[in-house]
Amino acid sequence: MKPIARMVYVPGREEVASRLGGEWSSLIEMAPASLDLMSSRGIATQGLQLISNAANPRRFDRLVADVQGRLRAASVPVLIEEHRNPAPLQEASSLTRPRRRWLGQLALELYFAQLFRGYDAALDLRPSRFGVDGSGDAVWRPRPIYVRWNQRFLKGIRDVYEGFFFDRAEQLDAGLAALGLGSSAGLLLGHLGDGNQRSVRFGSEQLRSLLREMADRRQPEEPKLHPNFIAFGLLLTGLHELLEELDLAFDVRSAFMRTHPGT
Repeated sequence: MKPIARMVYVPGREEVASRLGGEWSSLIEMAPASLDLMSSRGIATQGLQLISNAANPRRFDRLVADVQGRLRAASVPVLIEEHRNPAPLQEASSLTRPRRRWLGQLALELYFAQLFRGYDAALDLRPSRFGVDGSGDAVWRPRPIYVRWNQRFLKGIRDVYEGFFFDRAEQLDAGLAALGLGSSAGLLLGHLGDGNQRSVRFGSEQLRSLLREMADRRQPEEPKLHPNFIAFGLLLTGLHELLEELDLAFDVRSAFMRTHPGT
């Protein structure tokens, strides 16, 4: 007799969003989780990892301490606080233009510091979690949604950014190839804006359009994307929403250069 195949439970992205918290539903939908980009098993793998991580507060506390150390080493003056802290953050609309620019630049620096100074990342960069407290300090109160990157995936992301900002064409191409983006490879850089990236405006609709175009351009014979694109999409989505709410153009290049460990 042939052995009976074992059924593997695969949660859908709606269930993943529900178990992480309803407020994550829109982010899950915006992440590159379309079956045109990823396999259902890949979505399940990353979703279950995020759910498991969220249920382990001690591991998250260790991650927060590590990320705080990375920010300190990169001279990024952001204080990470308990995500249940009830003290309200100042509304973006109440901040002066210089303060909004300062806060947005810090968010970009935090983003790059996480990617280049460690192997895991807290993903919650939404506007409700990152801002200015009553003392005027920049604070971050991420919920315990985090990931430990696959090393090949992280190297691909790093190679893409380094190849792009340092004008190293071969490294950029190697990174895009490692990520398996195929015909949609060049689109990944769309979230960085045009020109020299010194004055870039961010918007959530811009990111949605980018992800839709990536899905449309993929060819049927191309392999599905790595599951880490789910977590990466969540991180990018929160960053875009935050910078969109601050309603200014930001210097992405300087944020990268300030936090890159080799500069």
